[in-house]
Amino acid sequence: MAKDLSREEEKRGTGKVFMWGAVIIAVLFVALMAVFILGPFWS
Repeated sequence: MAKDLSREEEKRGTGKVFMWGAVIIAVLFVALMAVFILGPFWS
């Protein structure tokens, strides 16, 4: 059963989830770019 959250708490929760999602995606993107761009120099 879903908890009865107020609109404000729900909005804050989804905002936090979106923020963490964006942070994780950005980190993964930067890591992939580093591997593709710097990979040839490391080998």
